Amino acid sequence: MDDLESDETVSLLSDATAKLTSTVGSLPELLEKKRLIDLHTTVATAILNQIKQRKLDVLFEAEEKIMNGLLSNASVIELMRQSSVHEDTLRIMLINYLCSSNTSKNELKEQADYLKEIGMDDAAVKYVKQLRSISNMSLNRVTNDYSGGGIKTDNMFSNLLNRGSQLFMEGVKNLVPKKHNLPLTKMVDAIITGNLQCYSRSDAEFRYYDPKLMHSSGKEPQRARGNPPQDVIVFVIGGGNYVEYQNVVDYGKSKGLARITYGCTELVNPKQFVEQV
Repeated sequence: MDDLESDETVSLLSDATAKLTSTVGSLPELLEKKRLIDLHTTVATAILNQIKQRKLDVLFEAEEKIMNGLLSNASVIELMRQSSVHEDTLRIMLINYLCSSNTSKNELKEQADYLKEIGMDDAAVKYVKQLRSISNMSLNRVTNDYSGGGIKTDNMFSNLLNRGSQLFMEGVKNLVPKKHNLPLTKMVDAIITGNLQCYSRSDAEFRYYDPKLMHSSGKEPQRARGNPPQDVIVFVIGGGNYVEYQNVVDYGKSKGLARITYGCTELVNPKQFVEQV
C-alpha cells in the first residue's frame, strides 16, 4: 500500500516538474507575445486619442456630406470653427470650395477671413481659386490671319491646363476612401482588361509595347486577348498618396493578381500636401 502511494506521489511530482519545465521553456515566447500586445495597445490608444482630439470621425462624415452636396455652407464655417487643428480647418475649406458649386462670395470671404483670424496662410486658397478658374475656362480658339487666309488653331496650353485641372478635381472628390475605384485604378483596370472603351476619359491615350510584336507589322501593336497580367507595376510621375496606393492594392486583390506594385515620384502625407498647395 505504501509502495503504491509512493509511486503515485512520484508520478504527480514528475508531471508537475514536466509542466513547470514546459512553462519555463515557453516563458520567453509568452513574454514576447505580451510585448507585442502591449505595443499594439499603445499604438491603438495613441490613434484613438488623435481621433478624439482632432474629431476625425466628425470630419470624415462632414467630408462625405460635402462631396455629396449634403452640407450647407453655414455648417462648413461652423465645422471650421470647431476644428482644433489648423490644417484640418484649411482642408475643410478647400474640399468644400472644390466640391461645392453654390458657395457664394460672401461665404467664401467669411471662411477666408476665419483662416486669417487663426493665422493660416491663404496661399492655398488662392491656388485652388486659380485652379478652379482654369478648369471652368472653355477651350479658346485663336484665329491667326496669314496672307488674308484665316487659320483656326487650338489653344494647346489652355487645353493642357484644362485637362490637368479636371484630373485634379476628379481626384479631390475621392480624398475620402470609398468602396469604388479611384481615377488611377480605373485607368489601370482599362489597360489590364483591354476594355479601353469603358474608360470614362475620352481624351486619354495609351500605348502598348510588346517586343514580340513591335516588328510584326507597320501598325501599332495591340494587346492580345487572353488572361490578364499577374504582375503589375503602376508608377505615377508626380505626387502620389496612400489612399491611391491602397485603392490600387485593393483592386489587385479583388482581381486575384499575384502582385501589384505602386510607385510615384513623391509620396506626401496630408499635412505636407496642404503645405505644398
